[in-house]
Amino acid sequence: MLYASASRDINGERLWAALEAMAEVGATPSGGVRRLALSDEDRAARDLLVRWLEGAGCAVRVDDLGNIYGRRAGTAADASPVVMGSHLDTVPTGGRFDGALGVLAALEVVRALNDADAATRRPLDVVCWTNEEGVRFAPAMMASGVVCGPLAQDDVYATADADGRTFQAELRRIGYAGSPSHRFAGAAAYLELHIEQGPVLERAGVQIGVVEGVEGISWGRVEIVGRAAHAGPTPIGDRRDALVAASRIVLAVRGLAEAAPGVRATVGRVDVAPNAINVVPGSVRLTADLRAPTTESLERALAALQAVCGKVAREDEVQARATEVWRSPPTPFAAEVVDAVALAAERRGYSALRLWAGAGHDAKYVAERAPAAMIFVPSAGGLSHNEEEWTAPDDCARGATVLLDAAVALAR
Repeated sequence: MLYASASRDINGERLWAALEAMAEVGATPSGGVRRLALSDEDRAARDLLVRWLEGAGCAVRVDDLGNIYGRRAGTAADASPVVMGSHLDTVPTGGRFDGALGVLAALEVVRALNDADAATRRPLDVVCWTNEEGVRFAPAMMASGVVCGPLAQDDVYATADADGRTFQAELRRIGYAGSPSHRFAGAAAYLELHIEQGPVLERAGVQIGVVEGVEGISWGRVEIVGRAAHAGPTPIGDRRDALVAASRIVLAVRGLAEAAPGVRATVGRVDVAPNAINVVPGSVRLTADLRAPTTESLERALAALQAVCGKVAREDEVQARATEVWRSPPTPFAAEVVDAVALAAERRGYSALRLWAGAGHDAKYVAERAPAAMIFVPSAGGLSHNEEEWTAPDDCARGATVLLDAAVALAR
């Protein structure tokens, strides 16, 4: 046949087998995955993906941020591609579906079209973005942020991990420092399949999430400086305990989310000094992760955090300062791509719900360069960034089927 039919089915068993095989790369004893960006495990995952892409007949290229692209040619050689993908890096104790499902489902779309000997007018690209998680090298969505968004390549290259190894050095070490001429240069459309990473779809009994945009994210650092003192002879009333003050701020951050619908606020890291059993803590650093669907609500949350720090500083006689270190503004997706996802789900008879993504995704930066949208499938128990992360085989297959149908429709 000349053009792919939207009724073509993906091979769910083959997709599941690919997910299982990829999960063996960096597997943890508890059933999760540890593939930090640009690690040896990340290199092994990349090597496996490249072999699979080449086996599916794709022309593979790698850019200077380590992003991997595999192209299935279209009948119109000069047409802009439809791009599908996600990432393979994980958090330190991650699951087997976060990111990997989007990459391997895109590969399965290519394989399914090959099975049908089906052509599309536009080329189809599978992309694997580098360092989406931002755990080893901060911030998140680092490579897509350089290629498509506001991040500077020199800054990214110079970013070091906790051991002092830079992004550029590790990219070269694992053999994935490619050419800038291979970078993503735009697309007719971009589609990213992902697990929801939350409980909404499962609780609603809905099979497909039609994602209309990515919520805004603000990462901040709060520094509290008190006075270190001996834990024995120092009276309680004379203490300027930085950890007690920090604890009040942590509870207040939780309160920000409880008081403002749609806002989520998290303290995920706390560093205490001198961190000794018999010393009143003299200083604390903690992180604040704020998320909201609008710029206005994000700004209100930031202002509230600043006010909390000021209040605690006065009452506990410490110094407390909050500083924003990174922001990703709310990003709506392109209506025509969102509608293509919704129509694909409807034609398959899948139940669907329109929603916004509360987590950051590479699609956020891609949306600044090309029409984009995302597809969500349920996460069991809403768990993600957890070794117990789980999405059932049927849900994975349904998501890949919607990806296939939407990509084919957009590639005509």
